[in-house]
Amino acid sequence: MGAQTSKVARKLPTKARPETLSNVPKESPATLGSMSSASESKNEFIEEDSMDPHLAENLRSLGPVTIPPTITKMRPSDTMLGIIHKRHQEEKREIKGLTVSDGLISIDSLFTLLEQRKRLNPGEIEQPEIRQAMMKKYELDEATLSTLLKYYNTMAIMPPAIDDKEERRNGVWVNDKVDWESKVKQVDERNSRIKKARQEAMKDNNRATQPKLKEQEQKLKDLFDEDY
Repeated sequence: MGAQTSKVARKLPTKARPETLSNVPKESPATLGSMSSASESKNEFIEEDSMDPHLAENLRSLGPVTIPPTITKMRPSDTMLGIIHKRHQEEKREIKGLTVSDGLISIDSLFTLLEQRKRLNPGEIEQPEIRQAMMKKYELDEATLSTLLKYYNTMAIMPPAIDDKEERRNGVWVNDKVDWESKVKQVDERNSRIKKARQEAMKDNNRATQPKLKEQEQKLKDLFDEDY
């Protein structure tokens, strides 16, 4: 009971505060009946309702923000500056085409050159007119062409070996068209020998099992004859 008597009785206000009367809303739910549904686009009422006059005034006083361009200053002796310049030159050279300049050759041109060598007949690569045509087409000198043909080549893909369960295809070095055909023929002949050996082994196995089968059949036949 002491706790109940210590409580202060609450009373509702009988008069409105002055600040409440000064901020009376201009619109009421009755006057907003036409705007009760949600609007997909911003109208004048929504714009005014979301506007902050103090923030808008501050933004107008600040004005547009100017961002200065970022410029990275590099010394003329900087190594990275030379790398960037060299990269731009390479990109321009690749755009112009698959030609060689300044002692350089593109990957595509090198691949075409080495593939062309594999499709020549034996000895044709040493003929002066063939070498001159290659040097002109790929813009190479004699020493560079000789070095490429001696130390570099593209792989010639062989048929898969018949005894390889993974059916892998080996890549080998070939010097000309005849060399390529010869190495493919060697793989085919090896596969043929393995296939023939397997067939012979199956025949021998069948011949070895046939007498045993005949013996078993004869025993079964004799067994049934005795029963009768």
